[in-house]
Amino acid sequence: MLRVEELNKPAGTWCPSCRKGVGCGIYETRPGECRTFGCLWLADEQFPAELKPERSKVVFAVEFGGGRVGAYVDADQPAAWRRPDIFALLKRMAAAQAARRGQVIVFIRDRAIAILPDREVDLGAVNVPGKSIVYRDDPRTGRIDVQVV
Repeated sequence: MLRVEELNKPAGTWCPSCRKGVGCGIYETRPGECRTFGCLWLADEQFPAELKPERSKVVFAVEFGGGRVGAYVDADQPAAWRRPDIFALLKRMAAAQAARRGQVIVFIRDRAIAILPDREVDLGAVNVPGKSIVYRDDPRTGRIDVQVV
């Protein structure tokens, strides 16, 4: 459950326009933020049916022109991203993104977890205006360092 600035909807809450079991109650007049949202399940015909958000409890989105994959976890099912098939997909995505300096971030309400090929980094509360997640190469370790700035 994502933040929608134009609707004043915070992360981790149901959208007041959502009609459970039906979909968006304002689909025809939904804000631009919703219109441009890059849901992978909707965009990719090859995306597995079992990862449909209502089944998996995770919404995968392409963000920042492909520079980040966000995995938005249903706040009522905070461990859903740890399901073996979902976690394996996140790790594959992390390897692909790392090769092109991109990110894979799991969001649970305002908490963020960076998924890297070799580990996960709990970043705490970062889904706050003005904060950014930055990846940098750590020359001392040869690993990717993740920071919130």
